[in-house]
This record gives sequence, C-alpha cells and structure tokens, in this order.
Amino acid sequence: MGLFNAGTLRTLQYGSIVIAASVLVACGGSTNGSSPGATVSGTAAVGAALANATVSLTCKNGSGSATSNANGAYSATFNFDPPCAITASSGNVTIHSFAAAPGTFNVTPLTELLLSYLAGQLGTTESALLAGISTNATFQNALTNSTVINNAVAGVAALIKKLYGITLSPGSFLTTAFTPGTNGPDSDLDALLAAGAIASNGLPVASLISAAVAAGAASPISSGSAGSGPTGGVGSSTTQ
Repeated sequence: MGLFNAGTLRTLQYGSIVIAASVLVACGGSTNGSSPGATVSGTAAVGAALANATVSLTCKNGSGSATSNANGAYSATFNFDPPCAITASSGNVTIHSFAAAPGTFNVTPLTELLLSYLAGQLGTTESALLAGISTNATFQNALTNSTVINNAVAGVAALIKKLYGITLSPGSFLTTAFTPGTNGPDSDLDALLAAGAIASNGLPVASLISAAVAAGAASPISSGSAGSGPTGGVGSSTTQ
C-alpha cells in the first residue's frame, strides 16, 4: 500500500476533526454547558387546572414557550442553560416557578411561595430573583443546587403545616408530576384554597407570602465548601 503524502494526511486529519465534532453535536454534546433540545414540562394549576395558559421560560441562556392543555399540562423543548424562570398566565392569573434542569417543574401557588422563601434566603425579592436568573451568579447557583431547593421545599411545607395545619403530600410539589382532580399535589392545593391560603388571582395570600419571606430570611443560604456551593437549611421559625 502506498504512503499518504503530507498534504493528503493533513486533509484526512482535518476531516476527522470535523466528523468528530459533528458526532459530538449529534449526540447532544456542547461546549457551553447548554441542554440542546432538552424538555421542561409540568402542570400549571391553582387548584383548578390553568388551562390554555401561556407558559414562558426565561433561562440563564435561552428561552422557550408553550401553551398548557385543558389539564394545565405544558411541555417546552428548546436549547437552554438552567436555571429558568417560568411564568404561566391565563386571564387574571399569573403565577411563577423555576426549572433547575430539564424535567418536570410545576407552576402553582406553592411554587410561587417557594420563590418567596428562596428570595428571603437570598436577601432579595421574588421579582428581583426572577429577573436576576439570567445575570446573577449567586441566584443561578442557588436555583440549580438540589440541596438548597430540597431544603427550601421542606421549609415551605413546614410553614404550611405551622400556619394552616395542612401536611403536604410526600414528594416535592415543585417536581412531582400530577393531574388536576387527583390526590397528591392537586388535593394539597384544594386544601389550601379551602383554608383561605390562596387568593382569587391564584397567588398565595399576602400574609402567607410575607411569612414565607420571613421564614427564608431566618434560614439564609450560606456558602458551603468549595465543591458543594451554597446549602441553605430549614430555619427554626418554620419547624412544625
């Protein structure tokens, strides 16, 4: 077999590099940490399903949108870097949530309350927290840290138990898939409605939001070790 000359060898090497890069892209590889073609889905509900709602997602990098169906279910597939602020709007109802990664992330009065709690932990307001998702590294780190999120979910559940005597269903109300009209996260929302914890506009009542901010501020997110980032915790003011 004859040997390749130097020019031919360089051409083949360049072609190999192009092919390797193409394979990386086809397999979902990325040089900027984004999630090409990833999906965020969930349910938008305020007790009743938030049907035909406009759902907008604004992320650290990238944005997407969807329209919820009759059961409040939405799904958006797009290229993004998390975290993502999620806004669901229908009529006079506008509620918020966030996505820490691809997967299931609901939009309910409880996720609105979770954002208020996290804002209190971070020493900011909910509106500033949502606005800062695309620019503020501290907010980005907190809203993609599973320990911070799980502790905040537990903090909100403890606050609900303390103020209303309602024990939320097992699992995270942020990430547990559900269908309105069934037991679980939806029945929790029904119980909160009956207790007067959710206003007619779908938001938690003002006194509950204030309590969530105060509870978060009593359990601030602290800087963890270099490898773990912020941790957060459930403050004493939210204990059951």
